[in-house]
Amino acid sequence: MQTLFAYLDAGSGSMIAQILVGGFAAAGVAIKMYWKKIKGFFSRGDDEATPAAAKATEASADESKTS
Repeated sequence: MQTLFAYLDAGSGSMIAQILVGGFAAAGVAIKMYWKKIKGFFSRGDDEATPAAAKATEASADESKTS
């Protein structure tokens, strides 16, 4: 086994921490900007095409048929 002599001072550690925090912040902003596209990619598309008012009308029509 080889012995490696590596040195990380406080400046290097804070730079690594800053890179990680900046990466998470950038990923959060990117997700926020493209959230509708991401959500649309994973959804079936049926729910977004039908407005809520039309769903309520359909539900009330179905209830009146059964009674």
